Amino acid sequence: MNLKKWSAIAIVVVFASSCGENSTKDQSSTTDTTVTAPVTTTPVTETFPVPEPVKTTFAEKYPTVKDATWSRYEPVDKFDWEWSGWPAMDTSDYMVRFNWDGTDHWAWYDNDNSWIGSVSTVSDYTSLPAAVNKAIEKDFAGYTIVAVDKEYDKKRTAYEVDLAKGDDTVKALIAEDGTVIKKKANVGGERTKEKNL
Repeated sequence: MNLKKWSAIAIVVVFASSCGENSTKDQSSTTDTTVTAPVTTTPVTETFPVPEPVKTTFAEKYPTVKDATWSRYEPVDKFDWEWSGWPAMDTSDYMVRFNWDGTDHWAWYDNDNSWIGSVSTVSDYTSLPAAVNKAIEKDFAGYTIVAVDKEYDKKRTAYEVDLAKGDDTVKALIAEDGTVIKKKANVGGERTKEKNL
């Protein structure tokens, strides 16, 4: 689950929700009419009403988040939920994008208000667990890290690592303990997939 895919999902959802909105500008004057929403302690942007139990579950897991943008989960063609090992999502589920401790995060909740999992960007590759770095050095020698996302759910924390060496690319899902869970590669024009667990 690459950050680019998450960003694309968020942009499409926000764009789609903003299409067709009515302008609040008063046509009979040059003054804009502003509608002020009630002030809350946690600003939340909603493109639709989010059930309070979902917001409560979110607030319990991420109590210090000050700003979150909610949307319905929108299916994306060719998106591989199986890659993460998470259950398939549908349009009755929710996605929230937020910044927590200076890092972009995405989290998913099902229609039963349960947290499915979260993804965050990792910009400092030196902060990866030692076991993950060791696995990269051992299994992907000569490759350079291009991007890393941290994926976590109720069962595990893993790192999706995009690597490149010239025209060859590898995407690996590596557990915190250094176990390479899955990998997809395009080496010498040949595509391969491997699942170890």
